[in-house]
Amino acid sequence: MSARTATRPALRRTQRRPRLGTLAALLLGVVYLVPLLWIVLTALKSDEVIASQPNAILFTPSLSTFSDILEVASTSVWTSFRVAAAVTVLVLVVAVPAAYALGRRTGPVWAKVVAWVLAGFLVLQMVPQPMAVIPLYGILAEWQLVNDVWGLVLADVALLAPFAVLLMRPFVLGIPTELYEAAQMDGASGFRTFRSVVLPMLPNGIATVGAIVFIITWGEFIYATTLLTDPAQLPVSGLLAQQTSLYATSWNRLMGLALLTSIPLLVVFLVAKRRLVEGLSVGAVK
Repeated sequence: MSARTATRPALRRTQRRPRLGTLAALLLGVVYLVPLLWIVLTALKSDEVIASQPNAILFTPSLSTFSDILEVASTSVWTSFRVAAAVTVLVLVVAVPAAYALGRRTGPVWAKVVAWVLAGFLVLQMVPQPMAVIPLYGILAEWQLVNDVWGLVLADVALLAPFAVLLMRPFVLGIPTELYEAAQMDGASGFRTFRSVVLPMLPNGIATVGAIVFIITWGEFIYATTLLTDPAQLPVSGLLAQQTSLYATSWNRLMGLALLTSIPLLVVFLVAKRRLVEGLSVGAVK
């Protein structure tokens, strides 16, 4: 058998792989785009079309739904943006130095301490969130922070800070130890090393953790609907829940709100996309 004949099966296999990849991409695209298209179509239906032909594909589009919900949605989006931005900043302020402390120290004793701290963080992530609502509500009530945006911010920071530390620590471990040794030889203190060496090496990690924390906070529901009892202060998660009731569901308003409240998340993703890709690729190489 000639070499040309032997290489034909291999060539056929390499030609099939791109085709299979293209088919898989098309299948995933259909799976994700069809629900999105249905959300857009439902949001463009008027109340009359929803009542008479809720599953209609061909209809006269109407923007009445967006005009009705725009004012309410803008208030909820502003509340969610304030909470998500404040939580993201405070979580990063806590998580970055904590990850540096847990990733930089060496020695057998310190390794055991770090192991116990990380195990505690993992246990905290396993605790169901509804179990913490009642004691947290009591604490915030004593501090007079119930129905206050800053009470929700503190609750979300306590919820997400351990997760952010666990997520940030691998980025700190990826910093070469030679940089620490060079800073120590130059007489830099621990804070100076953190400020001048560690922080400039963590833009991808900070962008990754910040984007994930912002997205999680934006969609957080249990704390938001429990600690903010004023309907005028409800974030987007609470506003979306208000569109469903025991007797009826306003599907066009629900889908319109879903579209409007997803725009800030899309902006955050587009802004942090390059950093996210770089951070994942660097982590994969290391």
